[in-house]
Amino acid sequence: MVYAENWSQPSILELARSGNFQALNYWIDSLLRPEGIYARVEQAQAGCVQILVEFQREFVSDHTLLGSTLREGLVKFICHQLWRLNSPAVEGVRIHARLAGEPEILWKQSVRIVTPANRRQRRDRSLLVVDWVKFKTYRSLLLVGSALASFILGCWVSYHEAVALRLISPVSAYQQAAVMSGPPPKRPDAVQAALELVPVVQQKQVANPYDPTVTLMFGGNVNLSDAIAASAGNDYDWAFANMDEYRQADVSMVNLENPLTSSTLGSGKKQLNFKADPESVKVLTAGGVDIVNLANSHAMDYEEPGLVETLNTLNNAGIGHLGAGRDLKEARRPDIIEVKGQRIAYLGYYDSDFNSADQGKAGINARRNNRVAEDIRALRGQVDWIVVNYHWGVELADYPGDWQIDLARFTIDQGADLVVGHHPHVLQGAEVYKGRPIVYSLGNFIFGGNARSDYDTAVLKVSLKDRNMKVEFLPVEVKKFQPKVVNGAAGDRILKHVEQISSIFDRPMRSSVVLDAPINPGLTPKTPNSTLPGVAKSDTQPALNSPLPLTGETNLPAPGQPKPTLILPAVPAAPKQPDNSSFFQNGTGPAIESSPPPSQNLPPRIYRNKPENPSREPAPFSKEPFIKEPFISPPSSTSGGVLSPQSYLPPTPDLSFKVALKQQPTNRIIPGKSSDRSKPRIALPPIAANVG
Repeated sequence: MVYAENWSQPSILELARSGNFQALNYWIDSLLRPEGIYARVEQAQAGCVQILVEFQREFVSDHTLLGSTLREGLVKFICHQLWRLNSPAVEGVRIHARLAGEPEILWKQSVRIVTPANRRQRRDRSLLVVDWVKFKTYRSLLLVGSALASFILGCWVSYHEAVALRLISPVSAYQQAAVMSGPPPKRPDAVQAALELVPVVQQKQVANPYDPTVTLMFGGNVNLSDAIAASAGNDYDWAFANMDEYRQADVSMVNLENPLTSSTLGSGKKQLNFKADPESVKVLTAGGVDIVNLANSHAMDYEEPGLVETLNTLNNAGIGHLGAGRDLKEARRPDIIEVKGQRIAYLGYYDSDFNSADQGKAGINARRNNRVAEDIRALRGQVDWIVVNYHWGVELADYPGDWQIDLARFTIDQGADLVVGHHPHVLQGAEVYKGRPIVYSLGNFIFGGNARSDYDTAVLKVSLKDRNMKVEFLPVEVKKFQPKVVNGAAGDRILKHVEQISSIFDRPMRSSVVLDAPINPGLTPKTPNSTLPGVAKSDTQPALNSPLPLTGETNLPAPGQPKPTLILPAVPAAPKQPDNSSFFQNGTGPAIESSPPPSQNLPPRIYRNKPENPSREPAPFSKEPFIKEPFISPPSSTSGGVLSPQSYLPPTPDLSFKVALKQQPTNRIIPGKSSDRSKPRIALPPIAANVG
């Protein structure tokens, strides 16, 4: 006979969900402690949780970071965690922030949190009120006893019965969201870029319109002169004859390394001037190319007449172009393409001031850091994905330079979703930085500008579905200038080479990989540790829509910058319907870990065992205790490993705020003062070992 009074004890999250503020304190503090931010939760009053957060001294040098950037991300993160908790006792949160050891409050923020649990609780309370009113009305009318009273009673009861039935009728979370927010507004037909209003191109001709997955294809250098013209002649289908993958993609892109012109006015400043007959544009249309990058070293080989004729030829063929123009405005103009409801913005830059465009002067879009930041920030809140092309680097180099790595990561920090590089004529490695892919060079694709006709290369395939991005290299063998995707030993050899040259990065990109890439992520400013020169600070930030009212105030001055508008956790998305998409192999989602309901565009988490900069020394903790009064402490390192309350919920893939924090040791706990040790500590119920 076995007697067990309690088969299992409640977990930390179960206690927190039930309204135990001590467990809630431990849970929130455990989530923020690895990032050097510590929290204390006070008992909820009228459903509003009071949270005090303290920052370490390392944040003091940048008050703007504490007052706007970190504030926005921290509030988003805490609100998202409380929303995931789904406690009926939590209806709002008020967050106070200060530096460790100082009494002054830096800022305060109040947010109302609407979860299914407290929404149901409010509905039940409203039903009780309706029933009580009905009872009192019925009793009063019975006492009157008149025919008029009976008529009024019938109308009253019928009306409230209908209201009650509507309130308790089962609806999905998606229907509730539709009732609360109404139909989504129609997106405008143009996007405001940094310099002008840019129309959105609707891509309606797709291979599979019933597949919600959007496929993008990226190839390296394409040069249609010399050897290509000699081999293909007037057979414009010849070059892409074996590349059905390009025709099947929704949007395909290459780097066009020659003007399409009949001009004879070659540039005398260069040894090699490439060009192809304007009729060669049919090679691109036959291959399924939708957009080309002209921000490269050969777009101006035949001066302004050659560039203008190239632009006109591409426009007449229906092929988009970016990175070069008749003036600076056209050269900086992004290409905005909407396909299957998703908007993708393409930007292109040439890492040189040679032949750069200017006011009233045709040329290339030269790369300047402040220009890159302005272009991305202007588009970030209006499109779903941003792709940035760079023509950079050293020819025939297997690895990018340090300055290229810094520039690519800077571009991701500004809000780009994908960085694609070209120019070195060979493949270079790829990495994943903050959940976004960076491909440093795709090498040559179809390059007739030299005598080498057989070589190995790769194209990049990107698949977009919901909030996920799948990136993969397709191995390509080029024989007599004709590329073809290969499998088997040849394909494994090319992919192995890409893997080897990518091993220099902290997080090399494997092929293939699925990344959680939120649509419309918030702007991430330049981190304080960036050494890139020439980055201008933006005076404005894109407006972010919030479905709930927010109130807050700050004591930190922010001249010239508006108060940030925050985003609360969104209502769960509609249930996914089965489709024939090949986005995931099993058709369900990433197999590595389950994703929570759509949060509020949380950027990737900085994992403690995978630091962003392994060589950076951790900063010492402040000697001042976090809180003077007794508070709940996580288990000490001697107890055999710190318990993670995240194990009781589906894991959250990413941290909520985009700030490069210095990593802290995983087992460091801030000791309290000796005077604090004598005070009583609040003991939590023990956690059962078999609870999971």
